Amino acid sequence: MTDLEKYVISQLMQLVPNAEKLEVRANISDKSFSVGFFAFIGGVKHQCYDMIDSGIIKEKDFDSTVKQLAKFIRSCPEYRPGEVNKFSFTSNS
Repeated sequence: MTDLEKYVISQLMQLVPNAEKLEVRANISDKSFSVGFFAFIGGVKHQCYDMIDSGIIKEKDFDSTVKQLAKFIRSCPEYRPGEVNKFSFTSNS
């Protein structure tokens, strides 16, 4: 697992500390970003936006975290300026 992946997982685990597994997808460019994930809790797969709607995650916490993740990813050596950078990985917590 790369340092980028470790950092992303550590930040998302703060949102969903009881997740057993995370599936993460992020599209990051110089001016925009999209970060989404699925968390497995009690063997059930939950989508991040559904967890916001159901009150498992606070929307302001999610927004703050993904903004921070985009900023971090842009500073990583894997990031290619001027392109849409696509990251996708799975991690068992």
